[in-house]
Parts: sequence; C-alpha cells; structure tokens
Amino acid sequence: MAEIKEHEIITRIKNFVRPGTKPGADEDDARFLRREKIIVFIGAYIMAISLWFIVNLGGSFNLTLNVPVEPGNIPEDMALTEDLPEFVQVSISGDGWQLLNLYNDPPTVVINIEESEVNMFDQVRQRLSYLQEVDIAKVQPLILSVNLEPKISKKVPVKINTNLQFQNRYGLVGEPSYSPDSITVTGAESKIAGIEQWEVKDTLRLSDIRNDISTTLELEGSEGVIELSEQQIRFEANVSEFTEGETTVYIRTRGLPRGQNVNYNPSSVTIKFDVPIEQYANVEKIQPYDVYVPYSKIVEDETGFVTPDIELIANEYELKLRSFQPKAVAYFTVLN
Repeated sequence: MAEIKEHEIITRIKNFVRPGTKPGADEDDARFLRREKIIVFIGAYIMAISLWFIVNLGGSFNLTLNVPVEPGNIPEDMALTEDLPEFVQVSISGDGWQLLNLYNDPPTVVINIEESEVNMFDQVRQRLSYLQEVDIAKVQPLILSVNLEPKISKKVPVKINTNLQFQNRYGLVGEPSYSPDSITVTGAESKIAGIEQWEVKDTLRLSDIRNDISTTLELEGSEGVIELSEQQIRFEANVSEFTEGETTVYIRTRGLPRGQNVNYNPSSVTIKFDVPIEQYANVEKIQPYDVYVPYSKIVEDETGFVTPDIELIANEYELKLRSFQPKAVAYFTVLN
C-alpha cells in the first residue's frame, strides 16, 4: 500500500512538472496566451476602424468649421479702425477625406480690402476653389463691414509702475533709466490721437533689494489695429547702501529789504540726511544744504515763530533729507 501511494505521488509530480519545465511554467504560458489574445483583439479593432474610415469617408458629408481670417492689401497711408474677426464660420459639404483635411488644417482666408463692405462668401469660395468636390453652403457673416482711416504715427513716453522694497539702509541712487524711454505707435487717426503714454504690461515688483536692477519688461499688448515700434523695454537702476550724515547750517533770510536785519533764535539748524557710502567722504568736505526763511513768511507771521526752508544745493550727490532740528525758530527784526 505504501508503494502505491509513493507511485501515485511520483506520477502526479511528473504530470505537474513536465520534462524541461520549471514549477510555475503553466502560469507563464497562460499569461502569454492572454497577452496574445489582447494583441490580436487590438489589431483587429484597429483594422476594423481603418476599414470603416476607408469605406465611409469616401461618401459625402456636411461640416461646419471656423476658417481663420487675415487682412490682405491695405493702402500704405490707410489703417483699419477695428480688428477683423478672427474666424468666419463656413458650412460645407463634400468628400469625407477632403473635409477631414479641412477640419484638421483649415486654410487662412486673406481678405482683399478694396471697399467698405466685403462679400465673405466670394472670398471663401475663391480661397477653397482648389477643392473641386467641396461645395460651400453658407458663410457667417456673409457681409463684413470694414472702415479705413488715414494712418498716423505718434511718439509717446513709456510709463512703468514699480513696487520696489529695499533691504535696510539700501536705496536708489539717481533715477531709474528706461531703454527706450518712448515708443512710436502707429494706426488709424482716431485710435492714435488720444494716446499720451504707453504702459508696461505688469507692475515691476521686487523685494529685499541690495544690488543694481537690470531687467526686461514687456509692454502692454496693443489692439490689432495699433502697431508698436517696440514690444519690450530695458529697466535699469543703481542701488547703493546709505549711511547717515549730519551738518549744521546757519539760517539766512531771503528777500530782506535794505535797512533791515533779522536775527533767529536759535541761529542754526542741524540737518540729518542719508548719503551713499561711496559719496560720504566728499559730502563731509562741503556744505550740501542751504537753510533760509523768505522775508514774506516773516511779514505774514503773527506767532513770532517761523519754519525755515531746507534746500539741497549739492545736487551732484544723492542725498536724502531725514530730519532737521529745530522745526521752528523765533525771530526778531533789527532796523539799521
């Protein structure tokens, strides 16, 4: 009995593990067969779809599609006052294969602008005349109205909106520069006459600035009927670290009549200002500010105190007034 059981076990093992195979080979074969069936099914499906297209696209079909439009020849001294539509809607019928090509790559219709009204049906028909088996049923809009005016050009300044935030103690040295700082706009007279400036597309926003600024800015997009001489400009600005300077200046009187003198108490003003570090040594050697009181202010005053005016006279340096003390001074006049 033990021998039979052993024989049955050996037979079953041989049936499971065939000569030249390893355990699990049957599963691999099953997966391979499933992949073969899937590949055969996909191939048959593609062939069926292809045959359907070959058989059916040989017939006649109706199709509505958008056909791109562009302006054609316009007199050099004239310009459109409004943009042409980007597309016209065309209803056509014909051979399926030709319609499929049109749908995938519709041709652009270049409109010849010779009169104030353009027959779009004729324009589209001329453009598609190379397709002999395609009939045009409808074009929308059928009639396109266009308006031309004398073309003019005008040079206008560029406007840049900025939001610049500097690191502590840093700031601009001088005014930023634009290159170019103006552009030429060209188009119909009614469109150009009211343009006084042209803005940069987006506000220039920078933060934590400590180095010089140099960047390219895109100009605001124009209407199709307005041409710009430039599409972008270069923005540049010098940045420097500032330090604090201080000076004391005696108060003078401007416009003082002959025979009079005005004394102030205190007689001088202490001014604090910011100066670029690289300019500090030179500024220390000069008196960069003038402090004065116009005599007319004294004549009009009824309090006995006036606020002196602070004037920067060293304009070759980039100084920024921070504060001055005192804010007001007493005065008295002396007659000679």
